[in-house]
Amino acid sequence: MHLDELKCHATDLVRLLPRQMLARLAKSTEVDRYAKELQGERLFNLLLYGLIRCKRLSQRKLEKVFESRAFCTLFDYSLGERVSHSSISERLSKVNVEFFRKAYEVFYDKLHSLYTPREIERKLLVRVDSTLVAETCNKLKKGFTVGKRPVGKDACRQRRQVKYTMGYEGFAAKLAEVLDEPAYLSEDVALPKAIDGMIKKDPEHSNLYVFDRGLSSLRAYDSMTGQHARFVGRIKTNRSMETVRVLEIPEADKCAPEKLVLDEDKVVHLREGGSRKFGTEEYRVITAHFKEPRDTTRPQNKGKAKRVENRICFITNDMELPAKEVAEIYRRRWDIEVFFRFLKQELSFSHFLSVNENGLQVILYMTLITAMLVMIYKRENKLGYSMAVFTLDLEMEDYAMGLASEMAAGNRGTPHGSQKGKHKRLEANGLTP
Repeated sequence: MHLDELKCHATDLVRLLPRQMLARLAKSTEVDRYAKELQGERLFNLLLYGLIRCKRLSQRKLEKVFESRAFCTLFDYSLGERVSHSSISERLSKVNVEFFRKAYEVFYDKLHSLYTPREIERKLLVRVDSTLVAETCNKLKKGFTVGKRPVGKDACRQRRQVKYTMGYEGFAAKLAEVLDEPAYLSEDVALPKAIDGMIKKDPEHSNLYVFDRGLSSLRAYDSMTGQHARFVGRIKTNRSMETVRVLEIPEADKCAPEKLVLDEDKVVHLREGGSRKFGTEEYRVITAHFKEPRDTTRPQNKGKAKRVENRICFITNDMELPAKEVAEIYRRRWDIEVFFRFLKQELSFSHFLSVNENGLQVILYMTLITAMLVMIYKRENKLGYSMAVFTLDLEMEDYAMGLASEMAAGNRGTPHGSQKGKHKRLEANGLTP
């Protein structure tokens, strides 16, 4: 696809967050109080532009981006200004995170308006999961360690990790948490925290939360059920339970996605690990097996390889969903794994741009805002993740060069591509000139 054939252009995305809105947020959050340089809007644009244009973004790279003609031209800043990487680091450690959080929420609402009611219904499936990012202890002061601590010469290689827990609905993260306390290493602690936050923002309880077997706490299941939140998850095949009643699976529904065959659908009471008593809440457990048997030989490196099983047990508190649909919903949980891979491979999320707790929050919100831009660009132009970032980068550079040429000629004129290939839904929502 040629650049002039794109339905959504970089210029459209830049206009999704106009200066007036950023100025209002800057005033309400007082983000620019005592700021001698790198005001909230400029830091916002610098991080956004840097995340799109640079692989493995660093503070030194941001220093060069700030001085670049393309950045200054694109966002209408004066050429010749300078900022050091140490100033960027200090600003990230002290800037008001509320400015970036509110910008993320406003941007999320704007992008949500681009979808039809039918598409929004499909977004009610929220995949909840966590991902870890590690750095050496001498750089990352807070966080938790995993595994044995190295000794001797290798002691300096000890690494700390921070956990990012998110709820992903298919085009953006509904909620994201930065967790750096050791207790959150357990998914039974981290995931319920994120889910509780999303339940509070969902008064109609329309979302359906899906998670893997890392979340296995009966207390968490009971809490979600008590708040009328529906979920689909997976439990271990040897989980202790007592059968209340067996439900019938229609013959036509027994062949499930991912080459699975559904065996049994039953209502059960679960028992928490270490407890002798079964809970009182009723849950559905759907058991399935793979059509083609897999090699279940126990690996020698038990700590590094997951044990392979031929059976799967799904769990849900929704008594109305067909068993086949429960299996299909769980299969779609994999979307969040793809989203994490996109963030890490394409948006510099696999390392820390800032190791300060405040900076971690800022970078999280800016990464998610950038991801939403790329996702809408990818969706409208029918591109893959990597190609979307690459093409958007080319377009931003092309647009900046066009503006620079027009400015040199004394006529800024109409931005490149603003009159071609506009998507009807973008136009209908007033997001294009």
